Amino acid sequence: MDALIMAGGKGTRLGLKVEKPLLTFKNIPLVERVLTALRNASCIGRIFAATSPHTPRTTEHLKRLGVRVVLTPGRGYVEDLCYALRALKLSVVMVVASDLPLIRAQEVVEVAGEYARLSATALATMVPLEVFRRYSLTPTLVIHNLVPAGVNIIDARHLGGEEEVYVTENIRLAVNVNSLEDLRKAEEIRRILNADKQRTP
Repeated sequence: MDALIMAGGKGTRLGLKVEKPLLTFKNIPLVERVLTALRNASCIGRIFAATSPHTPRTTEHLKRLGVRVVLTPGRGYVEDLCYALRALKLSVVMVVASDLPLIRAQEVVEVAGEYARLSATALATMVPLEVFRRYSLTPTLVIHNLVPAGVNIIDARHLGGEEEVYVTENIRLAVNVNSLEDLRKAEEIRRILNADKQRTP
C-alpha cells in the first residue's frame, strides 16, 4: 500500500516559530522519523506527503529527501486529506501524522497487518484511554474511552465506506507532539521502553 504523511498543520499549540513537522526529537525532525519508519516497512510502497502554506520549510525539507509533496489549501486535517487523495489519485493508503516521535517500521507493519486481517474499507487505530493515564499523557480527543492514534488506513476509492477500529496498547502509537511537554514525555517513555527492552531476556 501507499503512505501519506500529513504535515500541513499550523502547530499553534507549540508556541514556537519552528514548523511542527521540523521540530526535532533526538536531533531528528519529527517528520523525518515518520518517513524513516515508512521507508523501513516492507508493506509500504510509494510515500507521499501533504503539506500546506503553513509549512513551507517542511515542504522544501521533504522534497530534498525525495518525497513527492502535494500542497493542500491548509483548511484543516480532513479537508487537506481529501484534497491530497484527489490530487494523488490514491487507492489503499496509510495516513500517518507527522508528529509521532516514537513510531518505527514495526508499528507500521502492525497496523497494516490488522487492516489485511479485517479486510476493511477503512481502519481507524485507537489507543485505550487507560494507556494514556498509565504514562501520564494528555489525550487531545477521547471517543468512548479510546483515543485516536495518528495512523489510519483508508481506501480512497470508497470514501465513506464501513470503518473498522483497531485497538492497540502500543504506546509508540499513542505519543504525538502538540507541546514541548509532549516532547519531554516522549523522551521519558523512550527511556522506559529502552530499559524494558534491556531487561527482557
